[in-house]
Order: sequence, then structure tokens, then C-alpha cells
Amino acid sequence: MYGPVGASHRLSGRSPHVVEAAHLLDQPNDNRLFVDVRLGDPDEQLLRYRESHIHGAVHAQIRDVFAAPPTAQSGSLPLPSIESLRRQLCSWGVDAQTEIIVYGASPALASRGWWVLRWAGCQNVRVLDGGIRSWTSQGGPLAQGDSIPAKRSSSGTLELSAGHLGEVSVEQVETLPEQVLLIDARDESAFLAGAIPRAMHLPAADLWTPDGYLRTVDEIGSLLQSVGALDADQVVVYCGGGVLSALTTLALSAFGSAPRLFVGSWSQWSRSPDRMARSASTGVFS
Repeated sequence: MYGPVGASHRLSGRSPHVVEAAHLLDQPNDNRLFVDVRLGDPDEQLLRYRESHIHGAVHAQIRDVFAAPPTAQSGSLPLPSIESLRRQLCSWGVDAQTEIIVYGASPALASRGWWVLRWAGCQNVRVLDGGIRSWTSQGGPLAQGDSIPAKRSSSGTLELSAGHLGEVSVEQVETLPEQVLLIDARDESAFLAGAIPRAMHLPAADLWTPDGYLRTVDEIGSLLQSVGALDADQVVVYCGGGVLSALTTLALSAFGSAPRLFVGSWSQWSRSPDRMARSASTGVFS
């Protein structure tokens, strides 16, 4: 389905959804917004944001911006409502032309922000490769304290709608056709403790380096090919709660694939004793 991967280079050279800090600094944009994506204890993460963030970046806790409160039937990070997301973006001065650059402590956190924004119809969204580390290495300015909204050439109009990226429900995952490749993006210990039947394991953490940069095209292509992802006509990806798997969908999109994300992921699948019994019967449990 896909040709051989070319010479090694950064994913930004292949994907329109990934950008280097040097490119952003070389090409200023009056209508650009940096979004600092975080997950974890809200007070602690807000404190860390205030200690250091890219100049002009807004603080975005995933649970508040890129997810809705979980329910008894959902996963841990269900998708936000379109209206709540629109209100948040408008409060940041985002319009239909705004260039949105997401970054986080890991590419996976940034990718959750990227995926939700793209799913909602934002067209100009990119992940900053290497995050704040790459920004500072290129001399990009940092700031402390709370965000000061930047003055941008915003038209003030923003229309969003759901479904611009593919997703699947837990019911659809239960009846996936055999030809659909299912990828589990969690770490090895989580996968060995229990997985959705016939899932192939590809840890999303393998897609980035210890210093937070995405691996080269050759390296990512080899990892994807190791589970047959570059030859599959249909791919569904899941993880624990729809964060790590968002990065896998970003990587796959660079190779021409259009994967669907199981947003509820294992946190939703594991709520059902019947589904857990099916997982146990596969022999995945250690």
C-alpha cells in the first residue's frame, strides 16, 4: 500500500501536522497561538506552567479543554462538547485562520490537543516537535506567570463541528471486522495486564526520543511496519484514555493512513465485566 520510507529526517519534513521551532521563529505570524497542553494534578500543572512556558502560550489542562467529565459509561477522557471547546477557543481569540501550535511535556500530550482540535474542524493545527526544549534551543522566548493574551489579527469568527477525524465507539470495537488492524499504544506492562482481543502492541512512547523529539521518518516507519500498519487498509488505535493513541494517529497520518481513534480506549473497555472476560479469554493476562 505504501512505498519504502526515504532517507532519515524529522517527521516535520513529511507531515504537515508537525513543525520545528526554527521554522516558527523564522516565519512569525500575527495570528499564531501556542497552547501548552498538560495532564495531571491541576494545581501542580498550573504551577509548572506559571514557572515557565513559551511566551504567549495559553494553559490547557486536558481534562478542562480537550475532554469532558467522565461518566459511568465513558472512558476517563471523553471528548469535549463542541460548544465548550468553541467557547474556550474564542476566549483565547482563536478564529478560523488562527495558526494553533500545541506542545507539551511529551508529544503524546500535544497530540491529544492536536487530535481534538482537528476532530472539531480546526484546520491549521500543528504539534511542535521537541516542545519547549526545542523552542529554547532555538532561542525562542519564554514567559512566567499567567498568560497575557496576544494581540492577533483575528476576525473573531469560529465555526466548529464534530467528526473531522475518524473515531469509533466501544460498540464498534466489539464488532470490528477481521481485516481492521487494532493497535494498542500503551506501555508493555499495561498491555500484558490485559488488552482488547487481537490488538497488536505498539507503544506510542517508542515514537519519541528520551529528549522529547519525535523519531525520524525511517524509525517511525519501521515501528509502524512492525505491526503491519503501513499495509493495512483500516486501522483503529487505542490506549488507556485517548492520549498516547492520539500520537500514533498523528504518526500514521504522515504515511498516508487515516486511522480511527477509540477515544474511550481501555478505560472504557474495562468498565464491562463481559468485555473483560473476552480479554481474559485471549490469554493476554500475565
